Amino acid sequence: MNRFLFLFFILGILNVNAQINNSSLLKGRVSTNDSISISSIHIINKTRGSATITNDDGYFEIFSTVKDTIIISAIQFSVKIIVINNEMLESKEIVIPLEEFINQLSEVIVKPHNLSGDLFKDFENSGVKAINFYNMGIPGFKGKRKEKIVSSKSLIMSTIFLPLGAPVDIEAVYKHVSGYYKRLKKKRKLDIEFDVVANLIKFYGIDYFIETYEVTEDKVYEFVSGTYENFPLKQSFKRNEHNKVMEYFDQNHIRVLSNE
Repeated sequence: MNRFLFLFFILGILNVNAQINNSSLLKGRVSTNDSISISSIHIINKTRGSATITNDDGYFEIFSTVKDTIIISAIQFSVKIIVINNEMLESKEIVIPLEEFINQLSEVIVKPHNLSGDLFKDFENSGVKAINFYNMGIPGFKGKRKEKIVSSKSLIMSTIFLPLGAPVDIEAVYKHVSGYYKRLKKKRKLDIEFDVVANLIKFYGIDYFIETYEVTEDKVYEFVSGTYENFPLKQSFKRNEHNKVMEYFDQNHIRVLSNE
């Protein structure tokens, strides 16, 4: 009896390991018969809890395992659900056809909007937001502008070659002396690290780290962050070298165990 239980336990472990090892990057493309945009469509791995979006041509990549459930969702299309199999993972690219979502209204009632006939007055009362450059397809900066860090070298050079009597950039000098620029650089470095680590967790799925490396949910960020700090994780991830990424996670797991 004990032998049968032991054999059942071993088979269970082998099955779990087989599922983990049979994980790879799923490459795909969504398609439609209409001219509707197929960019920025949500590709969600429900099983892993990871997600990505399609590019302008409808292409996407998402880390998956056999039997994972993938949800393709967008406002303009009907929701599509697929279950990953070996053939999909082994293929160079899967094509997923989408159907346009048509919301049919049973009845439409048109009501007056108290228009006065004065174009400018009606526009002011319409509540329409002002048009920005990005609404018109004009290139422009949409992010948050960062404070410029004046390097010590440029500050010294500019001070040396200043015309006689010209004012020195006292604010930049103070920020160097007080350590403000040093703290700002460190904060920006930490912000970049947080974004990379968060993207890694989102890409591979939080459940992957919990199940593969037996870390608790609240320790997942610490585990991935530790891998980021000790291995060239960022470079391999950018080059889509996912086998190397997996090796780095494995090596970091060994490192963590050896330090306990």
